[in-house]
Amino acid sequence: MRKATALILAGGMLFGMLVPAQAKPVEVFTDIAGDAGNQDSGVPGFTEGGLDLAGGSIERKGANLEFTVAHHGAMPNFGHMPEVARFMWHFSVDTKNQFRFSVKSVDIGKPDAIAGTGTERVGQVYATGTARLETCEETPSPAITLINCSAIEYLDVKIDAAAGTFTVIAPMKLLKAKPGSVVSGSAHASGGSGCMICWVFHLAERSLTATTIIDSAGQAVSYKVPK
Repeated sequence: MRKATALILAGGMLFGMLVPAQAKPVEVFTDIAGDAGNQDSGVPGFTEGGLDLAGGSIERKGANLEFTVAHHGAMPNFGHMPEVARFMWHFSVDTKNQFRFSVKSVDIGKPDAIAGTGTERVGQVYATGTARLETCEETPSPAITLINCSAIEYLDVKIDAAAGTFTVIAPMKLLKAKPGSVVSGSAHASGGSGCMICWVFHLAERSLTATTIIDSAGQAVSYKVPK
């Protein structure tokens, strides 16, 4: 009986390992409530402004990966001026491919006045917000580390005000992802601030320091793209 039980348990474990991953949302980060504010200090007003991170998940839907971000309290100020803050998520696909999402509640295309590089849509305004998929490089300077980013593509953002979430829809092809690929958090091009996932003041997009971060989190769980 003991031997039979052991065989059943071993068979069950093997079956569990062989079952393919299901295409369902996987929570990859969480963040506590009430800590939004300069340097995660919990200053009043930031939660009410929709900048208090709650968590995030990744899900495969067909040929896309959907990155969903949830908030405590209110939603960000999508579709309304002024452009106060933007959300960023640094991540890697299979380690070697480094990316960043830059999500803006309102997108005002303008040149990069600091570094003079990038692919901003100069002179165009997108009042419903946008998400930009980027590759970034760091340029150290005596005072701060400048972040030079080039846009790969501008992506759709789904906003669910009732749930307090927004979702960035990214084609797997753009991310160089395929079934079995692993999406992990990355501090690449974070300016030494440790800002893997964060809301920042919009003027600090390319000159991140710890003092420009409103609320931050880290992607503790990696996501494996299912078949």
